[in-house]
Amino acid sequence: MLYFLLKTMFQIALRVFFRSFTVHNRHLLFSEGPLIVVSNHPNTLMDPVVTASLMKQNIYFLAKSSFFKPGIQGWLFHRLFMIPVYRREDVGEGSTAQNDATFSKCYEFLGKGGTLMVFPEGNSFMQRRLRPLKTGTARIGLGAEAQHDFKLGLRIIPVGVNYSDPSRFRSDVFVNVGEPIHVKDFQAAYVQDPFHAAHALTDHLKEQLEALVIHTETDEEDALARQVEAVYQDTLVKELDLAESEPQERFLITKGILQSIKYFEARQPERVHQLRTELQDYLQHLESVNLVPDALKDVPRRREVAWGTVQTLLYLILGFPVYLFGVVHNYLPYFLPAKIARMLTKDIEFYAPIMMTIGMFTFPIFYALIGWAAHAWLGLSGWALVAYLVALPVTGFFVLHYWHRIQIARRNWIFFSLFYRRSTVLQSLLAQRNRLMQALEQARTEFLASFPENSAETKRA
Repeated sequence: MLYFLLKTMFQIALRVFFRSFTVHNRHLLFSEGPLIVVSNHPNTLMDPVVTASLMKQNIYFLAKSSFFKPGIQGWLFHRLFMIPVYRREDVGEGSTAQNDATFSKCYEFLGKGGTLMVFPEGNSFMQRRLRPLKTGTARIGLGAEAQHDFKLGLRIIPVGVNYSDPSRFRSDVFVNVGEPIHVKDFQAAYVQDPFHAAHALTDHLKEQLEALVIHTETDEEDALARQVEAVYQDTLVKELDLAESEPQERFLITKGILQSIKYFEARQPERVHQLRTELQDYLQHLESVNLVPDALKDVPRRREVAWGTVQTLLYLILGFPVYLFGVVHNYLPYFLPAKIARMLTKDIEFYAPIMMTIGMFTFPIFYALIGWAAHAWLGLSGWALVAYLVALPVTGFFVLHYWHRIQIARRNWIFFSLFYRRSTVLQSLLAQRNRLMQALEQARTEFLASFPENSAETKRA
């Protein structure tokens, strides 16, 4: 009952926390057990919540033993179907004996047709990178099948969770579900050598997961890819006639950008170094005048800037009373989760799940208190009270939109200033951008030409 209640609450909270929540191949998660669902792990407790919210059945989770502290936390984790894993770095050499019981419980659960979720990287780091996988998932899968003479029908479903900004409220998440891996396919290898079979299955799982996530080899490569995305991705979206909110296509574009970076890094490293330098100079130049890369993708004419500024000012003036109502009624439940998250942990990977979990309670509690106060002090009741309560979350979202329009007004004012006072700065920025776009277009042409027969993915890139 507790699991069902929390799952329902998290399903609602996820739709509020993320601006866009998109799933590719969701139907593959509706398979009957026995299943092992494996995922990358960039965002701590948010990752199991995101994936589990998409599945109908109850799921058991493997979680590191340090989470199972005595008292209410340990009790809660057990009630949420979590099974402790004793990692060597947490408990020392004695972890092997303790994990025998963990593996036995997994075998029993999978033998009954259950679904198990595992994060084979072991630890969570907020990087666009798949780290080396531990062999535990493969050993559990092969062991469970071996106990049933490889007639269990166990499948491993790889899931790639891709966040636009893992720690930010109203960011985007793209869940990429891969085709199931049939553990039975590794029966012959297991009969010959269980150790090598576990490593072979782990290597195969790594290949599948890398295809489902944005995987960068180094921080430098990731930084360059993000810079290219910031400057060039919208151009590619427009050229390929894609919807601006098409996460799967944007995912493939980013994969293509990374492929091209690897291609030129191996053949023309000096060219990559020059591009990195030019991108950094351009982005720093933009930052110096308080603009973002999106601002110059469609430079408006002076008349458009002036008229856009007037429209935005009218919106801000007319919408201010609604904005003020929303701020007054939503500031505390919105502010407290972020404040508490930063008090509870210094690890940025935990900010988002803690904020979302606390927000699941602060907003309903505050809304209930406000509703009680409106009834007791203002005499609101019936439909008037209902309308008042409905207005609370609606105006809360309006506050976010209002802030977005403030940013638009700020951008228009900067453009107005550049047009009339600092036109040379604007011309310099546009010239920098044009040189970059030409260099990126040339690199794209050469990269695509390196393939005799372009695949669908490289065409998108």
